[in-house]
This record gives sequence, structure tokens and C-alpha cells, in this order.
Amino acid sequence: MGAALKDVELHVARVLEDAGLGVSQTATPPSLYMGPWPVSAPPLMVAVREVSGDAPEDYMGTGRSYLQPDVQVVARGRTYADAQALARRCWSALHLASVPGYSSCRAQGAPAYMGPDGNDKHRFAFTVTLAYAG
Repeated sequence: MGAALKDVELHVARVLEDAGLGVSQTATPPSLYMGPWPVSAPPLMVAVREVSGDAPEDYMGTGRSYLQPDVQVVARGRTYADAQALARRCWSALHLASVPGYSSCRAQGAPAYMGPDGNDKHRFAFTVTLAYAG
């Protein structure tokens, strides 16, 4: 029997929504997205998406796997300073966060500037690695 994969995008989005950062999946319009975000997204928003590729797996000798999927968090703002501040708040909320069902949640590095998007909104991104036995 293979490992049961978790919806890491959903779990990271929940941590961010619960952190009181002013981003929400249920606001009108939403300001927190899983996967790609629509063109209609507000200038200040966050997107969470699982990074494609192999999730490192180590056999634990128990018939279970230890999975460590990566999630990219992209924070966008009207100005460089707004986007950077939101990305830093997201990083702080996620680094070493206690996420139910996971043994660890670790933000990697500092938010990196990605330049403006097609709508001239500034973006910062960082990677979060979650770990769990599946």
C-alpha cells in the first residue's frame, strides 16, 4: 500500500488564513488562493502552490514513508514594500508552525523578489517544506 498524500496547499492556506494576515479564501474577492490566481485577484494577495517534482521519501522500516513536500508561497502587492511586508508576515506565520497532521513545517530562506507580474504588481516568493509519515 502506498503513502497517502496530503493536500499540503490546503493546509498551508489554512495556516495563513488563521494567522490574521488579512488574506482570506472566503473574502469577496478572495485574497488567498491555492494554485494559480485569477487576473481579477486583488493587488494584495497570496497564492500557495505545491512545487512539482519528487517529494523526498525515506522508508522508516514500518511500511510507511516519510514525505517532505514543498509548497511555494507567492505574496503580491501594489508596491515593492507592500509585497515584501506581506511575504515576511507569511514567512513568519509558517516558519516552525504547528500544522495538525505534520511533524514539521519549515520556511526555507527569506522571501525572494520575483519582479513585477503582467499587471505591474510586485511579487515575493519562498518555499515551505512540510513533513509527515504517510
